[in-house]
Amino acid sequence: MVSVQRSSLLVTSLVLAACGDSQAGTDTAATTAETEAPGSSEASGGSEATGTPTTSEPAPTTSTTDGGEAVRPNWHQDIAPLVTASCQSCHVAGGIAPFALTDYEESKQWAGVMASSVALGLMPPWHALETDVCQPPLPYLHDPRLSDEQKAMFQDWADLGAPEGDLALAAPLPSPPSLDLANPTKSITMATPLTVDRVGNTTDFFHCLSLDPGNDAPVYVDGIQVLAGNPKIVHHVLIYVDAGADSASWPGGVKQNCGGGSGIGNAQLIGGWVPGGMPMIAPAGVTTELPAGARLILNVHYHATGGGPEEDKATGLALRWSDTAAEWSTLFTLIGAPGMGTSLNGPLMIPAGASGHVEEYEYTVPAEIPVFADVRVWTVLNHMHKVGVDMRVWVESGDTETCLLHTPKWDFNWQRSYQYDAPIGSSFRVRAGDKVRLRCVYDNTMANPGVVEMLAEAGLDAPVPVGLGEGTLDEMCLTGVGVAIKGGL
Repeated sequence: MVSVQRSSLLVTSLVLAACGDSQAGTDTAATTAETEAPGSSEASGGSEATGTPTTSEPAPTTSTTDGGEAVRPNWHQDIAPLVTASCQSCHVAGGIAPFALTDYEESKQWAGVMASSVALGLMPPWHALETDVCQPPLPYLHDPRLSDEQKAMFQDWADLGAPEGDLALAAPLPSPPSLDLANPTKSITMATPLTVDRVGNTTDFFHCLSLDPGNDAPVYVDGIQVLAGNPKIVHHVLIYVDAGADSASWPGGVKQNCGGGSGIGNAQLIGGWVPGGMPMIAPAGVTTELPAGARLILNVHYHATGGGPEEDKATGLALRWSDTAAEWSTLFTLIGAPGMGTSLNGPLMIPAGASGHVEEYEYTVPAEIPVFADVRVWTVLNHMHKVGVDMRVWVESGDTETCLLHTPKWDFNWQRSYQYDAPIGSSFRVRAGDKVRLRCVYDNTMANPGVVEMLAEAGLDAPVPVGLGEGTLDEMCLTGVGVAIKGGL
């Protein structure tokens, strides 16, 4: 699972946290409706959020019973603490979400949408699920999924007409999760501003930014934070390491319309970010060498608001590093297509009109890893494009099979890595000879909303054969696996 080539040393494999994550990883979060920008066609599995309530405003209701007791659940005692902790990373004035939820007046009209979104599992965006074919070896860090009781609370509140309750009885409001990396060593931002505006029906643009961390000697990274310069239009970000600094030749440090990848052929994906994302921090005792002179590439998905031109001039990264390597060093390996491993089906090709099409890949952990080496998996991410609907990765070791990650409701618009919630020495161990297996399922029909969106972007009205590549009409079947190695190889 790990490459023994030193060129594979990358910035820390990253843990991403979408709206609703808590730093403690507790299940106290609740969430609301879609967080897409107005006019977006990329809502996560539900109806498009446009900034106007999709249900009628709840009927007026009293906040107390005939006996004078507060109606429960109500805003001040029950709902406000959950919304504050879960939603206000995105649902604030000027945020990426199409409406704010910072007080009762703003929130009450969305009560029905909140209830339906959390009941359907559309929010918070979390796609690593336990299934009949996948029981991960450890829980995931920052898992924001709601308990049945929390979901029921939102539904009960909506059913009651969204009562406000008594401000005098209000529960203390928690602080929203911090989105700032503690004690960053350096912050770097884009060198050239970009302006984004709707062009006809096109609202989504992918531009690559090349950033120079400025380290003249190797440094050891344990934390990274994406800085969204204009949250109105920065939809999500993918992060790559350009070890050879090839992107330094881009005029102004920008390659516009670079597609869904890095803009160069030899950079490696190390993670991503979505609105509300928290700092990405390696497990205690783990660092990654960032080679001297390497650059970092941000593939920024900009989503035009439709309200006129918007400028981004400050998107970048905050990095935290030291001059000393920790006991564990981390590598990030890409497996599948395009990555290391062998196809079990031949070249990736999804016929037009195919539903339930499967592509599978296998990678054998190399024998060069010493039998005494301690290699632990600590984060995993899946990656497909818009034809993909279901992806699973597992490890076969002798007669034992361990599922690392299953994303059975794949959504291209909400990509993240999933970090295990365990000390690095207790995380899942791999050994030479273990086989990593990938299974990707695709639906190349008009029944797949991703295909409809993909074709619209390309000006087509019927499915076409889809092969391997980074463009709108291409696909991948790729897993990124972050491992930590005790003492190095």
